[in-house]
Parts: sequence; structure tokens; C-alpha cells
Amino acid sequence: MVKLVWLRTANNDLIQIYNYIYEDSIYYAVKTVNDIIKLVEKLKNLPYMGRKIPEYNEDSQRELIYKSYRIIYKIESNTILIRRIWHSARKVPTNLNS
Repeated sequence: MVKLVWLRTANNDLIQIYNYIYEDSIYYAVKTVNDIIKLVEKLKNLPYMGRKIPEYNEDSQRELIYKSYRIIYKIESNTILIRRIWHSARKVPTNLNS
């Protein structure tokens, strides 16, 4: 089993998603965030379950899809870095840490 590390940028993305959905529904804000976290937790046992990010095509740069969100992560030996949670309507940034 590998270790999950949420980068600050991913945490901030999750907070922004929560706050945006919260404006319409507290229930769906909580549900969305919890569902994303549960999906990410599966990476501990299946780190390669996400697809390669099409814009990068590197084996270590991968993403999970949850509804319209792209959960971008990087595999580094026994650690998975959760880098961003990006709405699919937006372009992926050149620097995934920004």
C-alpha cells in the first residue's frame, strides 16, 4: 500500500469546489467532497487505476475522473501526490502545482 499526500493546491481546489456547490446545496457540497476523497483513497491499493493525463502522456502523471472533475496525481515510488482537482471545462495548467 502506498502513502497519499494531498498538496496544498489540491486541498485548496477541494475547498473551492465545496464552497461553490455549497451556494446551492449543503448536502451536495458535502457529498461531492466525500465522494472525491473516497475515490482518491482507492489509489492506496490501485495507484495506476487512473488514466495517463492526455496533455502529458507520462506514466507517472495520472488522473481520476469524478463527474466533471479531473483529480490529477503523480506516482513517486511509494507515494501518490494529489496535485489538483480540476473541472474538466478548464484547461490543465502547464505547471500542475499552480
